[in-house]
This record gives sequence, structure tokens and C-alpha cells, in this order.
Amino acid sequence: MGKIDLNSIVFNDLISREDILKHVTQEEIYSFYMGEKITSLGVYHSPLREDNIPSFALFFHRVNRDILMFKDFATGDCGDFIAMVRKLFNLSYAESLQKVAYDLGLSDYNVSGTKQTINYTKITQKQRVELGIKIRPWQQLDKEFWQPFGIKKSTLEKFNVFPISHVFYNGNAVKTHKCAYAYVEKKDGKLTYKIYQPFEDKLKKWINNANYSVHQGYTQLPKSGELLVITKSLKDVMSIHDVIGAPTIGLQSESVMMKDSVMDEYKSRFKKVVCLFDNDDAGIKLAKEFSKRYNVPHFFVLPISNSKDFSDFVKNTTINFSIEFFNKKIKKLYE
Repeated sequence: MGKIDLNSIVFNDLISREDILKHVTQEEIYSFYMGEKITSLGVYHSPLREDNIPSFALFFHRVNRDILMFKDFATGDCGDFIAMVRKLFNLSYAESLQKVAYDLGLSDYNVSGTKQTINYTKITQKQRVELGIKIRPWQQLDKEFWQPFGIKKSTLEKFNVFPISHVFYNGNAVKTHKCAYAYVEKKDGKLTYKIYQPFEDKLKKWINNANYSVHQGYTQLPKSGELLVITKSLKDVMSIHDVIGAPTIGLQSESVMMKDSVMDEYKSRFKKVVCLFDNDDAGIKLAKEFSKRYNVPHFFVLPISNSKDFSDFVKNTTINFSIEFFNKKIKKLYE
């Protein structure tokens, strides 16, 4: 936003949408009220309420491509930036335009030239978003996506992975990408979902309301065994399960450690515990932290064809090569 000569602009009750957009962009207005810089279309945290799951979409109007719209999936509210400000501060249309002009520094004075003071109360609904899903039948496109990672349909079913067509935000349905899946976990009697849309952009790829203490694949572990692998995703858990045959759990995030008592449990159930995180900056950092804190060894896949994790390694090489590589690494760690 460039510097504006306030003396040349005097807004009154007749301020229009066009007046405002001569001096600021719609993205700048959304950024101001959402509290984060908006540089692309996608799904963000809603400014209208407590939003534990990103469920506030920005998109251009289908007919008038000059209008940047929002839709709150959890409440069904939809409109342009004026509608957002009206909802956010409980204002009329004209008051919303005045507030935007004032807040964005376009006008310090009202029509009489007197300094204007605005003390609006922000309306915030303390409403957590509840996720739901609509399951669809398995299709050929699902086989084409999962098979290159060495993952079987029976394994997807074992680990409670379901193909889906819609996500529900507080009962409001939103159509997903045609290739979309829900990872379903149950803890303390409550179902949680991690929505995976592999071909969507970064903002839409993951939607998650799972507890970060829930380890993916935990309920499928045997009571005891020779080796336990700790990785960072359910896709890697399932790939290692089918290709290597080793029990594996996946963290919800590469930024989360685990309780010492949980690691003690794993060590009591399995003779060997190793970490296999992504071969990138975040994964390398996490692996070093795990080795230092829990005294467990770690290794990484080779960066063949930009392979960062085990499932991509399988896809970019072969199953036999992946098995041979894995076994050599484990043997070397315990020589």
C-alpha cells in the first residue's frame, strides 16, 4: 500500500466500495482483518470466530472475477470484504465502508473536519469447528495413487483410511478434490479426522483435528516385536508396513516430540526402536533431537529423485531396492 495524502481524501456517509479500492487492494483489506498476510487464494483461519481448523476460503467470484470473496465453511457466511466487516463488527453496510476507510488509514476526518474516533466491538463467536466426512467407494484412481508406494487396499482399510467426497464443517458440506482421503483415529471414545488431499495446494492439502498426542498406527501395533520404526506420516507407516513388514508409528507433526513415558513404553515392547524422518531440514533436526533425548538411532533415505521419505523412496526406486536399503541401514545401526 503506497503513501496516501489524507488531506486529499474526505470520506463521508456516501463513501463507496470503489472509493476504497482506488487506494488499497482487497487482499490488503482481508490481511488487515484476518491478522495474516494474504498472498494467494486458499483456506485460512476464520477471523469471525475461534477457528481451530482452517475453514475460511478466499476465492474470486465466478461471474465478476474482480471481486475477492470469502466463505466460512463452518457457518455458511459468504460475501466480499464488506460482508466480512459487517459480520465481524455487527455494522451496517455504510458503517462497514467507513470503518474500512478509517482502519486502513484512508481517512482520519469526517465530513465536518473533526477528528473521528471509532470504538467498535469485535464480534467473536467462540465456536470450535467440528469435522465430518462423506465416504465414497474406492475407485481406480485410488489404486493408481497408493500402489506406487507399495501400499495395498487391505492395508488402507486396516489403518482406517477412507476415500471421501466431502468434508463437513459444523454440518456444512464442502466438496473435496476427487483424490481425497480421511485418516480416522479414535481416542478416549472420540473420532478425529486428518484429511489428506495430495493434489491440492499447500493450504488445502491437510485438514486436521486430531490430538497431537495420537500416534498414527498405534492401535495397529503388535504387543511386542523385534523392531519399531518411528516416522512422520501415516503414508510412510503403511508403506513400511507393506514393504518391510515392520511395525511403525507416525507422528502428527515434525514439530512435536513425545512424552518420555511413551518412548519408555515403546522401548519396553520392542527390542529396537529407530527413527526414519524426512531427509530435509525439518526431518534432520527432529531426528537429531530424538536421538539426543531418547537415545534412539536414526537414518534417512537417499535423496533419489528428490525422495524425502520412505514412501517416495519406494515410488522412485523399486520395492526390492527399498527392502535391501532398509535392511542394510538397520544392520549398520546395530553393528
